[in-house]
Amino acid sequence: MNELQAASENPKWELEEELKKHWPSAVEGDFEHPEKGTIHYWAGEQRGRIVVRFTYPQQPVEDQNKVFFIDAGTEGWVLRHVSEFQNLDAELKLVKNQSFRILDELNQRYRGIIDEFMKIRDGWSHF
Repeated sequence: MNELQAASENPKWELEEELKKHWPSAVEGDFEHPEKGTIHYWAGEQRGRIVVRFTYPQQPVEDQNKVFFIDAGTEGWVLRHVSEFQNLDAELKLVKNQSFRILDELNQRYRGIIDEFMKIRDGWSHF
């Protein structure tokens, strides 16, 4: 099986490869969440603006391609928007979610995960 066949049969693998190719400075790691178990993340940060993608075993399928854009400050964090990787014209594109309702739902559903992520992020040496 060649690389192209493997990617088309495993969209998660394709997304991971695209992330590595187009986001080489991303920090990749894992942390333990008390309810969700091991959470894998890809993250980048610049001047308090964080971009992060989470994956975990029982994650809803519709959330697996979501990318969270977070502003961090001394008072805490704010989820600014959420985008999603979509396969458009045979290319992987990041498409911004335009729905405030969906943003609110994701904010509530991922609040605990983002809180735990922000705790480990505090230990990073910021770039």
